[in-house]
Amino acid sequence: MALCANIYIIYYKCGSPPPSTILPQSTLLPTQPTPTFSLIRDTVKRFQNSRPNSPKQQQFISRRHELPYHVILVLPAKESNNDKFGLTIEKARAVIDIAVEDVIKSGIMPKNWINLTVHDSRYWEDTSLAERWSTTGVVKAYCERRLDAIFGFADSYSLATVAKVSAGFGNGIPVFTTAGLTSQIGSKKDFPFLTRMQGSYRQMADSVYQLIAYHPPAEATTTTTTTTTSTTLKPSFNVSSNLNYQNLVFMYHDKRRAMNRPQASKTGEVQEQELSSHCFFAVYAIKHYFAENSEYFKESWQIQTPAVAFDEELNRTKEDVSGWLKVVSQYANVPQKV
Repeated sequence: MALCANIYIIYYKCGSPPPSTILPQSTLLPTQPTPTFSLIRDTVKRFQNSRPNSPKQQQFISRRHELPYHVILVLPAKESNNDKFGLTIEKARAVIDIAVEDVIKSGIMPKNWINLTVHDSRYWEDTSLAERWSTTGVVKAYCERRLDAIFGFADSYSLATVAKVSAGFGNGIPVFTTAGLTSQIGSKKDFPFLTRMQGSYRQMADSVYQLIAYHPPAEATTTTTTTTTSTTLKPSFNVSSNLNYQNLVFMYHDKRRAMNRPQASKTGEVQEQELSSHCFFAVYAIKHYFAENSEYFKESWQIQTPAVAFDEELNRTKEDVSGWLKVVSQYANVPQKV
């Protein structure tokens, strides 16, 4: 139900209700905003101030958006094994409909304040072509002047392309998603109007780093003042709550890099290129976070990060798994210099 709350908050905090629905001042006092709340507020404010149709409307649009508010929902129409989260248009539409009714019943917005259209990304049909279908659907909506905001996406590739392209439509179109956990989509330069409702794998990487990563002993630092010079120890981490692992190996599911992936065809046919998995993007975030925050891991993983990828959806024998674990064991037991 998080989406319901956010639709309510977007207009309630960022724009004044139409004259027919002005609420008493006491009802307009918001609760303490959360970081996500503030991000949505700032994004929508930028958008609301960006599309004056004439000089007379300049001041009007800075206060509130012309109705209806055109929103497109981009998700797969069907469930499939391609989407591990099971996101579909039907599931999301039900939540959005409840949110819209909630806003109307509360008197925040009038009836017919939103024009919601849906677009099938066809991620259920083909993971590599979903990016194309998602982008063409959004571009078509913009050309038909029915695009004020974008919801949805079940895969990071479609989200990344649409969020980057739609930032160039007019003065930018806000995109709201519960997907997009990959750390590569965190760039505000490339994706200035993207709001990710569930954070990212980078936040997970920070937790993993604090829990298991090796942290060197506290180093001496020297603080100089005009009268005295003092040396103090600044512990980089509470060692008692950390496992301090030095030799780490990543073993994860990823069709693109799997040890058991089908071999190249002898006939010379080009095999279909698999997309990177959620597991790969999670490992990628961990690897980069460790290297950014630790000189030890930056040096240890400079040439190659120890990892074994496999395809969990293909048939495998006990001998296969045993062989992979032997490789992992060899990586993990290599002596490392401290």
